[in-house]
Formats: sequence, C-alpha cells, structure tokens
Amino acid sequence: MVVSEIPLTAPTAAARSGREPLRVLFFLPDLDLGGAQRTVVNLVNNLPRAGVVPMLAVARADGPAREWLAKDISFVDLAAGRLRGAALPLRRLITATRPDLVFATIAHANVVATLATLGLSHRPAIVLRETNSHRHRPDLSWASRVAIAWAYRRADAVVALSSGVGRELTESYGLDPRRVVTIHNPVEVEHIAANARTAIRPWTADAPVVIGLGRLVAQKGFDLLLRAFAAAAPDNARLVIIGDGPDRGALQHLAGELRIEGRVGIRTSVENIAPWLTHAAMFVLSSRWEGFGHVIVEAMACGTPVIAADCPYGPADIVRHDRDGLLVPATLGGLTDGMKKLFGDPALARRLGAAAVESSRRFSADRIAARYADLFHRLCAAKEAA
Repeated sequence: MVVSEIPLTAPTAAARSGREPLRVLFFLPDLDLGGAQRTVVNLVNNLPRAGVVPMLAVARADGPAREWLAKDISFVDLAAGRLRGAALPLRRLITATRPDLVFATIAHANVVATLATLGLSHRPAIVLRETNSHRHRPDLSWASRVAIAWAYRRADAVVALSSGVGRELTESYGLDPRRVVTIHNPVEVEHIAANARTAIRPWTADAPVVIGLGRLVAQKGFDLLLRAFAAAAPDNARLVIIGDGPDRGALQHLAGELRIEGRVGIRTSVENIAPWLTHAAMFVLSSRWEGFGHVIVEAMACGTPVIAADCPYGPADIVRHDRDGLLVPATLGGLTDGMKKLFGDPALARRLGAAAVESSRRFSADRIAARYADLFHRLCAAKEAA
C-alpha cells in the first residue's frame, strides 16, 4: 500500500451549518479515463467545501485521472494490481483510518468495498454508487449479479445516476426503495462554460459539424448516428465522432457503405472537448442505453444544441424536450427526425443552445457535492443514533 505525500490526517474543512466534518473514504478500482473515475474525482475535489474530508483509495494508481485530483486531497494507492486483490489492503486502510463512511462506485468495486467492511468492530456507513443499467449489460454473469445483489442489500444507501437506474436496481435486486437515492453526475459546468467562451474553432472548413462522443461500442449507437447523418444531413455537413473502441473498424466500414466516408471523421481523443462542442451545429447522443449521459451536460454547458436518444435511462433526467434540447426516440427514425428538425430550423437550434447553458447548471459539481454531503451526514447521524 502506497500513501501519497498528502497525509491521511489532512486538515478538515469548516463544517457546514454547524455540523462536524465527516471523514469519507472513496474507493475506485483505478484511475483510467472512465466516466466513473471522472465523476468521483470531481466529487472529491468539491466535497471539502461541503463539510466533508475526503480520502481517495484506488486498487491501482496508474492512469491519467490522477492528474485531475486536487493536490490537497489525501490519496492512497493500495497497489493491489487486480481489483479482487484490493479487499484486504482496503480493509487494513479502513481499520487504520476509521472513516465515518466508505463510498464506492462501479459494480465489482462495490462488491470489493462491501467485503472489506465485513465483521469490522468499527463498521463505517457504506454508500455504493451504480453507474448503469444492468439489464442491458451482457458482461454480468449470474455469479456477478448474485454478488452485486448481496452487496447492494447491505449498503446503507445505493446512489443511482438516474431515476430509471434507481427503479431498475430496486426491482432487479429487491432493494428497499428508501435506501435507493438518485443523485446525478457532478459536472464541472462553470469550467467547461469558461473554456467555451474562449474556444477557437478546431476545423477550417465553413460547414456545419455534428459531434458524437463516447466509446466506440454497441451501447453508444454510433451505427445509428452514421445512418441518421446519411439520411438527414445536408451535403456540406460533416460528422466527427470522438472516441475509441473495438467498433472503430466496423464504423469506418459502415461509413463507406453509406457513401459518407469523406464526410465522417473518427478522432481517438482530443485534449479539450470544449472547442469541438462549442462550434458544432449540434451534439447527438445516440446511445441504446446509458446510466446518465455526462456528455450531454458538457455539450449543454457549451451552448450546443443537443439531440439525445430517450434510451434507458439517463437522458430523460437531463434534457427537457423542446426547452433545452430534443429528446427523441432511441431509434434510427427518432435520430433522423431530430437532426432534420435542427438542420431545418436554425432559430430553434439557437434557442435550444442558449437555454441549455443555464439548464446545465443543475448538474454543477458544487450543487451535486452538496447533495452527497447531505446524504453522508444524514446516514452517519442515523447510524450514530441507532
């Protein structure tokens, strides 16, 4: 176990509303560039303002997300290598630091965190966060689902990214609905909006550009996006998909079949997404399922007109149809109609983009951090009173 240069007894933040600061240990499997890692780092960075002293422990510390972590946050590398090997070092850390609450996210990491607290004389409260629909995941075995159900039933609270995910968890795993709480992703909205205000257009051609963003996997529905673009976009429009994954070759082949390969670009990554979103004609989320849809909020913060597939489950919690974006059926027809509507009505696109900026502030990191802090304080007070 490797402890960072920041001690675990980092100075506490001032308590909000007279409450004593809570010590919360966050657990992640790694620091890769995933949505869960980004969310937890955003949360940890903002919680000290809300009367919580966060510590972050990871099974393995390699990964670029380490750079996102504020320098004054306590950080522990459990040096476990594989996730399953993290249970014992995490248990030792909990015993040594005696946090008030342990927070984990990502299904298998949630199981490991729950295992690490079994039989402890000082058992902290446990909050597990679920990031996605399990009904649509083909990679969860029967044994995994049994372990997840066991862990989630033991948690003091399970945080769902969206109301739909919360309903599914309650139904699938027989959870007490009173212990399932919907809290959306914290997004660095103000930072993104500030970048957008000074963003320089990253392409030279004077043509409308449609942006898609995410891993190149079936879940994200980029095959539907390509087909919708081919059917709806004017001849001078371009489509840029930013992401990487196993479906890259298949998507490039499909673009060729649709005879739009000269109008479609796939970029593995970009250093700053704000310029791409800010200057886009629209952002389209074509997913077949989502836990939330973090990129929707990022696009809205940039003032980009958004079309989001109304898939299970997150987009419906974010986009208010015809007010700050278009929420369309998660089908080829729905995406095609939405794109035709925005391409054909520039005034509507401008109105939706302008409304989206203010709407995105509902998901600002400080607001979401305050909701988490309230949940943590409430759980710990109830545990102490029991």
